[in-house]
Amino acid sequence: MSGLGSSLLRTRGMDDHDYAALPSMLEDVDEAEARELDPSTLTDPESANAPFTLEERGSHASLRIENLDKWFAALYAYFEGKGFWCIVTSRVVNVLTLGFTVAFSAFLLLYVDWETLRTECAEASLRSSGATRRDDATADATADALREKDTCDILRDATYASPLSHRGFVANFLVLAYLVLFTAYLVWTIARLVVDVKPLLEMRAFCVRKLQLSDGDIQTVAWPEVVARVVHLQATTRLCIAKDLNEHDIVARILREENYLLGMLNRDVLGLRFETGPKRTDAGRGGGGFFVERVPGVAAFRRRVWFTKTVEWNVRQAIFSGMFDDDFSIRPQFYDVDALRHRMRVLAAVNLVLSPFVAAFLVVFFLLHHVERFYHDPGSAGQRQWSTLARWQMREFNELPHFLDQRLKAAHGPATKYVAQFSSPVAALAAKFASYVVGAFVAFALACTLLLDDRLLHAEVFGRDLLWHTAVAGAVLAFCRNLHGDADSRAFEPRRWMAETVAHTHFLPKRWRDVAHRRDTLTEFSELFRFKSAVFFEELLSVFITPFLLWGPLSSRAPEIVQFTRQFTTTAGGVGAVCSLSAFDFAKHGNGRYGAPRTARKQSRSKQGKMEKSFLSFTARYPTWEPGESGREFLRNVRRFAEETQSPTRGESPSQNEEGEEKRKALFASPNARGGGVGDDGRFPSPDGGSVFGGVHDADEFYDAEGDASNTRSKIGFFGHGRVFDAGGGEGG
Repeated sequence: MSGLGSSLLRTRGMDDHDYAALPSMLEDVDEAEARELDPSTLTDPESANAPFTLEERGSHASLRIENLDKWFAALYAYFEGKGFWCIVTSRVVNVLTLGFTVAFSAFLLLYVDWETLRTECAEASLRSSGATRRDDATADATADALREKDTCDILRDATYASPLSHRGFVANFLVLAYLVLFTAYLVWTIARLVVDVKPLLEMRAFCVRKLQLSDGDIQTVAWPEVVARVVHLQATTRLCIAKDLNEHDIVARILREENYLLGMLNRDVLGLRFETGPKRTDAGRGGGGFFVERVPGVAAFRRRVWFTKTVEWNVRQAIFSGMFDDDFSIRPQFYDVDALRHRMRVLAAVNLVLSPFVAAFLVVFFLLHHVERFYHDPGSAGQRQWSTLARWQMREFNELPHFLDQRLKAAHGPATKYVAQFSSPVAALAAKFASYVVGAFVAFALACTLLLDDRLLHAEVFGRDLLWHTAVAGAVLAFCRNLHGDADSRAFEPRRWMAETVAHTHFLPKRWRDVAHRRDTLTEFSELFRFKSAVFFEELLSVFITPFLLWGPLSSRAPEIVQFTRQFTTTAGGVGAVCSLSAFDFAKHGNGRYGAPRTARKQSRSKQGKMEKSFLSFTARYPTWEPGESGREFLRNVRRFAEETQSPTRGESPSQNEEGEEKRKALFASPNARGGGVGDDGRFPSPDGGSVFGGVHDADEFYDAEGDASNTRSKIGFFGHGRVFDAGGGEGG
């Protein structure tokens, strides 16, 4: 690759490394090290399981890797897991967590006598509390006499000696099936951990000896540097027989399936709604259908996009399981529409059978994981997170998960502030009143405890003691205060916070532009940025929805899925079949409105300029990668647009020119390096968790002196929506 040595020097965080000193495989692997890596390589050098066996190929050595996709994915997993000991520790903790969850579930479902616990033990606890708190001279004697009678030992009094004798056959069968299913999953997880230890050790040896990255280095090094070291290693060690792989080839192999899934979601190929057809008018509806549509919530349910982790897992199993052959080409059998539909319906049947057990496990895990946190911090119930659908809609082609996490974490703050702009005045007033009333009750309870006697906490009100009411009131108080927040001191700036959010998410549908202040925009935004509890309940509900989604809308879209694969597949040398959108093929999929050198048919373009934005992000993250001619032309177009935007406008006064220049600098600044602008090579600064498109960070830069938001369209239109030459124009999808 031309200019690789000089390009490596431009990589952030790589100036302190001497890449010329990287050892070659032939120089570094001697007999002692080969024995340490794998003793079998000495006794059986022809073994296909010898991962570091070397073969002479002229001036190159070659690693014997059976599956480059899995190997690069393992390298990324090793990087993401922060090295051998972090990965092993994390997986051991996961096994212990799963084992405890299964064991605790067995105890709760089989042994606990819930009726005795609710009645006799509760009453005994109250009697014991009253006896031990008497203030007369006989309190101690009375307490000793009644302690045996008035105390409840849960393990002794509220558990069954024979756990299967107190339920019917059906209940016992369901409980045992649940426990057997997840015990088998636990055993499989342990076996997988044991099997994966050897590949982890081999990957550790490769990173230490070939990339000069210890476990300590892996915890702090940036992924682009790891990839650059692998690319440079090919000067002495051949990884792929067909060609020397560059940064794009490596990432394309890791994300082969993910890029196809992103393309299908971007082109709206998958059937993720129960209402898959066009919207019907009242005249076209039958009487029964019209009645169903008028039931509250039914229409919204049918139009809702269902894409949770459960749906994602099933979609990937149905589509990508067996999609590629050993040469990473698409199998001819994949284009059989009936076979694809059959796989989806088989998965639907399996999900229908397993759904009750999966839902039960999710509930138990959620309660064990979150109840303690909610008890100590009731306000955490009002926290939000990006939904699974949002993560995939905002993800870009060839974007690894940790880069996506960085962007979405950076967008979380402004997204929270955007949603908080729309607090209902009526709800805020009601929450303030409720806070006052509940706060007065809590103050009274605390005063009784501090000033009078703590025994009053056990006085009953409406059948519950004062301590119970105080705990509930505290949770209600936290919720009410979280509801009204600081609405009185909050300026109404939805455009500003939407712009800052979009600067990181790079996601701005046309219908959101210039209407960030409207509640219908907030409603759509809130479907992507949801309460954590809502995300959990959606995930729980999707366990039961997924079988019907697979059987109906998804299976009906099998012809469209096959057609998309035919139309959007290209074969890259040394990589195999990949989604052509992820290959940045501007001739086939370019959109001139987003700066592409050529404009393809609308049916072939990515929506909202996702391919063009993905290309910019990729060049920013991997400065050592050299794009093709069409990619360089695209960068020149963007650079030319940046220079034109940064140039002073004719007819403006010097002060206006100076003010306008400051705003233009804000347009092209990196969030982490303000004023960095577009580089000499036409690339945007490396994001490092921020936005490659820049963003607006101060209200003074976002609005002009008169409070006009006239510049909002160009800022959001280009940096959020990706539009280059038509910032306020038509759709350009």
